[in-house]
Amino acid sequence: MSGNEIGGVLLRWLSESRSGRASALRDGVRSQAQAWGRELREYADWDWMRGAMALGFIDVDLRADRWSVAPLVLTRLPHADGLALLTGARTTETQARIEAAAQEWMELISVPHQSVAGEVPLPDTLLLQYEDLRSLEKTAHLLEARFVPCAATQLTELLPKASLGAEAAPPGGSTMNTLEKYEMRLQRFEPVESYDEDGLYRWRGADYVRLVRLRHNGVFYATERETGLYLELERHRTSAMRWRSEAGKGRSGVGQLFVDRYAPLPALHQRTAVLCSGISPVTARKARTQTYTNVPRAVAEALASSLQQHLEIMPQLAAVARGMAK
Repeated sequence: MSGNEIGGVLLRWLSESRSGRASALRDGVRSQAQAWGRELREYADWDWMRGAMALGFIDVDLRADRWSVAPLVLTRLPHADGLALLTGARTTETQARIEAAAQEWMELISVPHQSVAGEVPLPDTLLLQYEDLRSLEKTAHLLEARFVPCAATQLTELLPKASLGAEAAPPGGSTMNTLEKYEMRLQRFEPVESYDEDGLYRWRGADYVRLVRLRHNGVFYATERETGLYLELERHRTSAMRWRSEAGKGRSGVGQLFVDRYAPLPALHQRTAVLCSGISPVTARKARTQTYTNVPRAVAEALASSLQQHLEIMPQLAAVARGMAK
């Protein structure tokens, strides 16, 4: 089975199952991919879940250990010249309806996910061409999909401000053997013997679940790893986000968002960035960044602001080339 088929089969399985335990989903993704002959790197199952969440296929609540498939949604892409994204559940019935419409009257573009060795392939992205907003609403009705004018821009209104969570107990007892502190210089967690400095820590709890806590002014606070990391970046006055506009005529308000790989966006922030194009970010291993395309500057600024980040505005490549030629 090809990589693209694997992603589609996994999405159909989730769509028919509708919901379940998040831990069981991780196990299921890994076992299914391995059954199809894929050799997976560590955390490939979790990366697949994050990617599927960002693309709007599923919703996951790790604290409650639950996942659920998202409803079928048709939404316009910002600054995309008549392109809309179809995302969410793809049951066998839904897939048949989409394929029939594509054969008869709908302009459908299927964009395969570009996976690399060790990854679990994500489902194809489905893009629709449309002429006006009224025709797009009609298409959503015929496909029995929920119509959302522009999910990416609407999500910016829901982005939470990165802040400290509830007070939490510090590590103690046997958990001290697993204590790690995030080292900004190394961009990773490192083992430590004590927690006498402010910073981002993690350790294994009594049930062996990894806990992430932020020590601020001597007090520990609960946090998600991604949010805690951005709060640390803000404390160190370090920026991990940059934006560059496109060079085409009339495209100065939209461009690429670059996020350092060591500082992955929280789930809702990543979905906001991904739904600007419907395409997963491109990982540049040499540059150590993730690149999100077709991101309006207003969306990039909203993402950065909610994460206490200063968004660096980069010059267009054409302007850089002209400067080098002088």
